[in-house]
Amino acid sequence: MGRVEFEGTVDPTDVEQWLEHMERVLELFECSEAVQFKYVVSLLQKDAYDWWVSVPNAKAKPSVLTWNDFVTEFRMNYVPPAYHDARKNEFSNLEQRSMSIAEYQPKFLRLSRYLGGIINNEKDKCRRFKDG
Repeated sequence: MGRVEFEGTVDPTDVEQWLEHMERVLELFECSEAVQFKYVVSLLQKDAYDWWVSVPNAKAKPSVLTWNDFVTEFRMNYVPPAYHDARKNEFSNLEQRSMSIAEYQPKFLRLSRYLGGIINNEKDKCRRFKDG
């Protein structure tokens, strides 16, 4: 079912990709957020697990934490705000230039995830794609 363990990393891109993979896998499960949370924690290994057990309330009994609680804590530890700011700036400065459409489109789509409300609808997204 897509089990991918996470040992920890200093590369925020790897972190984001692992989280996105986990979100796709969890969409397949028809279970509670508590079960989803326990499943994801079971995938943490080595440095990542050591970090998790140091998080306040990580070992709360009964478990009162959810998948969303985990993602919040996880991103705070592994994805610094400067990374998001850099991706927003990268998107703002993105231009096709010598890239083909096949190269430009995936980069545009990947970076557009970091906008958080800057582009509010599909029309604005299309206009920004064309302008780039």
